[in-house]
Amino acid sequence: MAAPANVRFGIAGMDHWYAGFAALRGIASNDNAVVTAAAHRKTAYLDAIARDYDIPFTADDYHAIVRRDDVDVVVAACTTAEAPALCEEAARHGKHIICVKPMALTLDAADGVVAAVEKAGVGFYPLEAIQTSGGAAQQYAQWLQEGRIGRPISATSIRRGGLPTQEWPGVHVERTWWLDASQAPGGGWIDHSIYDIHMLCKLLGAEVVRVTGATANLVHKDIPLEDFGVATLTFDNGVVATLEVTWSSGPDSGMHAFHLVGTEGQIATDGISGKLAVRGNFAPWQGWVLSDAVRDAGAGSIGAMVDFVLDGTPLPATVEDGRTNLAVCLAFYEAARDDRVVMLP
Repeated sequence: MAAPANVRFGIAGMDHWYAGFAALRGIASNDNAVVTAAAHRKTAYLDAIARDYDIPFTADDYHAIVRRDDVDVVVAACTTAEAPALCEEAARHGKHIICVKPMALTLDAADGVVAAVEKAGVGFYPLEAIQTSGGAAQQYAQWLQEGRIGRPISATSIRRGGLPTQEWPGVHVERTWWLDASQAPGGGWIDHSIYDIHMLCKLLGAEVVRVTGATANLVHKDIPLEDFGVATLTFDNGVVATLEVTWSSGPDSGMHAFHLVGTEGQIATDGISGKLAVRGNFAPWQGWVLSDAVRDAGAGSIGAMVDFVLDGTPLPATVEDGRTNLAVCLAFYEAARDDRVVMLP
């Protein structure tokens, strides 16, 4: 596709409204981006965003977005179950894609998207890559490259949150699509662990080869998906990571803590205090050094896609990354279900 003067975005669904609104805000703040079309199944919600973001075309048919000539990039902020068909059709129409995480329910469905994207030669940004392009992850990567903590040997990420009951900002319902096993491949664990899987793979320059773990419903006994999960991942460079991710912490109690250990130092962030602590080769400082965590969110998916379309700047993640991240998550669920170790190729 010839590069347009402005990159024109179409929003195909606002089911994953966190991602949808982040995209709309990113487009509004970028001088080289414009939203030309949006679709959502609930008219009242759609009318609200069309008014607030001055969107000229709206529809309740998500596939109508990918067929429009005035759309260069499709933001698939739909349910995970709907994403593969939308992404495949978008690719066939020559549209670049920003896709909800995870990108599919199954590896077979993900493979269909990979094939369509690669055949069309379009860009694909899996939304779990957002954290990796942020300032904190970039700082960690720089410190690793500089040898500040030596060789990485282990990592821990803890993400605790409440049940996702909002179908729209401030609108709570008994069951959102995140709690529907036909719409999402897992519950509280995959919902946010997929960010850490992608970030660790990129930070370490390594792939997950061994997975084990457990899931449970510690609080919410009546939902079909887990509200608690803890995984142990082994990477092909020997690093071992523990990911504990939950929906069992109650409302307004979300937190994220990250800890990376090397042979000569450590990096630790505390999601409650907002502090970053490091120790290692950080002369002239000795021992633990405490500071505010890096808050820069980076270019985000919109900025990265605009740069890709206009200048050919490589995207920070690919459709193959999305497929790999899903494969690790599905291997975890297999390991937890069968109480065994699952090896990845």
